[in-house]
Amino acid sequence: MKPDWMLQSMKISEEILDGVPLTTYEIEDGKIKPLIYFFHGFSGNKDQNIMGRGEVLANLGFYVVAIDAYMHGLRMPELEKKRSNISRYEDIIEIVMHTAKDAKRLFSKYFVNRPQVHKDNYHLYGVSMGSLTAFYLSTIDEKVKTIVSLVPTPSFVDYYKDKATLYGFNHGFFYDRKIAYYQAHDPLTHHELLRDKKIFMGCGTNDEIVKPIFANRLKEVLPEVTLTYYDTGHVSTKEMLEDSYEFLKNEVL
Repeated sequence: MKPDWMLQSMKISEEILDGVPLTTYEIEDGKIKPLIYFFHGFSGNKDQNIMGRGEVLANLGFYVVAIDAYMHGLRMPELEKKRSNISRYEDIIEIVMHTAKDAKRLFSKYFVNRPQVHKDNYHLYGVSMGSLTAFYLSTIDEKVKTIVSLVPTPSFVDYYKDKATLYGFNHGFFYDRKIAYYQAHDPLTHHELLRDKKIFMGCGTNDEIVKPIFANRLKEVLPEVTLTYYDTGHVSTKEMLEDSYEFLKNEVL
């Protein structure tokens, strides 16, 4: 016998709002639902990288909105496609900030007016670069209440410095200006803005792409956050996903 959620109608819709391509997932049961954004990782897109999580989150009871990050997916111009990933990585913080501001605007401009969406607050689910988008958005919008971050980093400056050293763009006048600007907006530096949020961080102990040290630093200054380690690299494991869903059920639903 099929579970109840398989007997209900799953609605998956494609939209473009203010030039931002997005996919929404919802169970059509007439209930008002908390909205949760899904933010994908670097070089990914809203559809290939969600990997079934949209349906799972909708079945849990969320109104799910997956959006293409700035300069990603359907938002990537032809000229950007010709750049190497290393070259594009120089702009990762700008990508994060732009995407977060898009999500904040879309919620207040469009989603609050949808009858099936809770209007008072919303929630975030981010993977890798998407986790940083979630952390930054949480510092600029008090309506964000819950953050799930997998293979995460809450750091602008230290994370960017680490990648700049690795890829060799850690020098020059513009680099110094970037660091100063990132410092002023760094979620880890301004962790007090995250204090009233419910936060789950799932880290891979063998992750060399987004090192767990950045999540550790947030845990040091905000000991109330949930930080769980998994025996994996820069991937989401089944156990990590199940723990993230359980966290959301306990904190939101």
